[in-house]
Amino acid sequence: MSSVSASDAIDLDSNAHRTTLDLAGRGLAPLMALGHYVYRQTYDPLPTFRHRTLVVLAVALRSPVLFAVNETATVLAPGKILCIPAGSTYSPGPDRQPRGEMYWLILKADPLPHTGALERAVRLLAAKPPEIWDAPKEAIANFDLAFRIAAEDRDWISDGELQHVCSLAVLQIARSCERNGHRTQTVQHPYVARALTWVEARLNEPLTATDMAAASGLAPSHFYKVFREATGTTPKDYLLRRKTDEARLRLAADPHALVTDVAHALGFSSSQYFATVFRRYQGVSPSNARAVTSTPTSR
Repeated sequence: MSSVSASDAIDLDSNAHRTTLDLAGRGLAPLMALGHYVYRQTYDPLPTFRHRTLVVLAVALRSPVLFAVNETATVLAPGKILCIPAGSTYSPGPDRQPRGEMYWLILKADPLPHTGALERAVRLLAAKPPEIWDAPKEAIANFDLAFRIAAEDRDWISDGELQHVCSLAVLQIARSCERNGHRTQTVQHPYVARALTWVEARLNEPLTATDMAAASGLAPSHFYKVFREATGTTPKDYLLRRKTDEARLRLAADPHALVTDVAHALGFSSSQYFATVFRRYQGVSPSNARAVTSTPTSR
């Protein structure tokens, strides 16, 4: 951990799969930056970060997102929030930046004794060790609203609206932290992270839950228990969801791809079984998926 230099620099770049709002640049500190990424494929890993005074909040929206926090691999399940206080090292991945969708919010923990509610909420989050708990749905809705506001023409009213919805999200997260204090979990699921990384490299194979357990290094019964605790779902459910998410992306990317070919390429034994599973997880048939412009569902 000591080999990583501490810095409060924030990468504000936006691109096709990542949108970043410079909140501090709008004069909204201690709200520093709000980001949203949708990775449809894996990318090379980012460097490891460590901040002097910044707190990072990450919320997974779809598939579990893998992190390395203080050199420990961990899994952020959909609907969960990860709080990374100043001084902790972290990186998404850690081997590859994963597929998935996530919001992240960066806050500045000011050591001065401000008494405002927002500053108190930031200090509460900054004082915690790295932990994971249920993300309040209201906060996620406010993040959604923040990006809609930012898409409008900027003026002092839109800046005020951004400050309001982001501040409210922080207060909602702080309240959920207090209410769920006894249900928070530490960031230690290295065996599950190992299995998920293994799966991402082998989506084209006919994988099973037993295969995932073997890749994790745990006995199957213990792996199934730990996996559900970490991700909120079963290994079989995770595999089928990931494969249908991937299938939907491939069908959307290639209008000439045959459903049967995509099914077989992802390890399904028959196109009929694939179609049944696809509809269960995606809400539409494979043949109709191309006409739906929304991204794969997460529930």
